[in-house]
Amino acid sequence: MRERLPWTGVLYIALVVVAAVGTAVVGWSLRGTSAPISVVWFVLVLVFIVLADVYPIVVFGYGREETEVTLSLALTFAVACIWLPVPGMVLAVLGTIASDLIGHKTLEKIVFNAGHYAITVGGTSTVYGWLRSPDAGFLEGRNLLAILMCAAFYFIADSLVFSGLFSSLTHQRWPRVLGSFVRQSWLNSAALIPLGMALAALFRVNPIAILLMLPTFLLLYAALKRGQALRNQTQTILEKLVDVLESKSPETAQHSKRVRAWVEDMCHELGMESGEADMVLQAAVLHDLGKVGLDDSLLRKPGLSAEEFHQIMGHSAVSAGLLEGLTLFQGGRDIVLHHHERYDGNGYPDHLGGENIPLGARIIAVADSFDAMVSMRPYRAKSLTVTGALKILDDERGAQFDPELVVTFAKIVHAHLEIGDMTNFPSAVQVDSTDEVSIAAGVQV
Repeated sequence: MRERLPWTGVLYIALVVVAAVGTAVVGWSLRGTSAPISVVWFVLVLVFIVLADVYPIVVFGYGREETEVTLSLALTFAVACIWLPVPGMVLAVLGTIASDLIGHKTLEKIVFNAGHYAITVGGTSTVYGWLRSPDAGFLEGRNLLAILMCAAFYFIADSLVFSGLFSSLTHQRWPRVLGSFVRQSWLNSAALIPLGMALAALFRVNPIAILLMLPTFLLLYAALKRGQALRNQTQTILEKLVDVLESKSPETAQHSKRVRAWVEDMCHELGMESGEADMVLQAAVLHDLGKVGLDDSLLRKPGLSAEEFHQIMGHSAVSAGLLEGLTLFQGGRDIVLHHHERYDGNGYPDHLGGENIPLGARIIAVADSFDAMVSMRPYRAKSLTVTGALKILDDERGAQFDPELVVTFAKIVHAHLEIGDMTNFPSAVQVDSTDEVSIAAGVQV
């Protein structure tokens, strides 16, 4: 069943529609300042926009919300620089509605995308109409400055509108979401907006000339899709490694899945960018991958010699070594390598401390330790209760664990308990008890 859009999202989409209507009203004032749009080219460009929109090249987002980047960005920017605001808006809006219907998107997404394109294309076209000089060439003098200003307006408007939606859906502060959106989208815009400038310049010389750009679009699409294919291949390899972990050590695999569940809640609570969150979640599943090469008797042994403990401590480096060749997962590899570092710098393997420890590793360290403490283990008589484990985490704030992440984690655990959601906990977990046991938080295995 489709998740219902929160009222904040509905309100924001309504505001976007109002802003789109206002953009059209302002843009209408420029009617008659340019030659009328050709019906043939209107239809042809419309078809190009629909085709480009149907096949996304990059997906990114914030929290659990995502958006797509397509080659239509270059086309819509060119449209804004070629035609008047209202015809340009109509063209872009019709294109996105058609592609969204083909993609079976929900009504609210269709309405939002239509409003978004109306604002970005109509606003950019209006800015160009105000700043351009009819006496200069398209890329000459004042008009070149106008084009650069339009590029800045398009990127800023696009970022503001989309980040506003993500903020309303995730309940995170708008400036924070905006910063995330800009970091994730600027490179795509830097590649596609200049392409839109080239299309607009060619169209003004001879409209037929833009057909010469079709091979460029196809090559760009192929290159970007190849990059996506490499990411997909990396994901497939990581999933195979998870299967290996599942088959060789089911107990470790179940522990890793519970850790992943807690880490997912933390990433969401922290408002982490979707790409970064995905990497941390994958690292959470694979953080104990190196244990598959250890003797089961060693992991179940109640008392360990210094040499045996040192051998177990090496599992994080072994895990990272198994991930070494995956170029697109190097950030995840570093997280896996350092998930046993301590905030005070006394952890292993590299004695990193504080903010020098990757954020993902600090997140996993909290979730990993908590699950280890509340789980039954062969090498001890009983597990710690949820209350006892949270107390140890709190006692170790600033020593073993990132103090702010402990607070965040405790908030999440209490939220689960309040609604009776025990899906992230081991099956035999106890919430509270007067009969506590002592488990050293620093010993994570």
